[in-house]
Amino acid sequence: MRPRASRPQLKRDPLGGHVPWGVFESDVISLYALARISVALFVVSVSFPILGGLFVASSPPRWLGMADVVIAAALFGSTAVVVARQRHRVVDHDRLAALRISGIVVGVVPVLIAAYFVVGSRVNWTVLVLGLAWRGWLLLYSLPYLVAALQVRPK
Repeated sequence: MRPRASRPQLKRDPLGGHVPWGVFESDVISLYALARISVALFVVSVSFPILGGLFVASSPPRWLGMADVVIAAALFGSTAVVVARQRHRVVDHDRLAALRISGIVVGVVPVLIAAYFVVGSRVNWTVLVLGLAWRGWLLLYSLPYLVAALQVRPK
């Protein structure tokens, strides 16, 4: 007779699901703090494609590109952790708040189109649009999870 394979121990999530041990707020950093870090990284990270887009005639300084990559990796990593840890805790109230915020974020698109016609070739649009596009996607995707994580303040 074969021995039974052991399964990872699960405990009951307060909202009804099962989650692996160690994914509650007692971890090294609270989910609230990590969500705040993600929001701050979004703000800082958006400045890099804007600055990079201003270098049309010359290429941006090397340190700017390296700093962009480091901040972008930290942004993606921290946001991915918030999404993973908040996956089963998002409720309709969080989704509605995220929908309101996403309306503001999507409002940036007509502003960029107007800027394209006004400033034209004085901006490196490839750098600007690509940099803002993936950050915008990440923000819109993770917004309900960030809102939910920011609703619960640590004790």
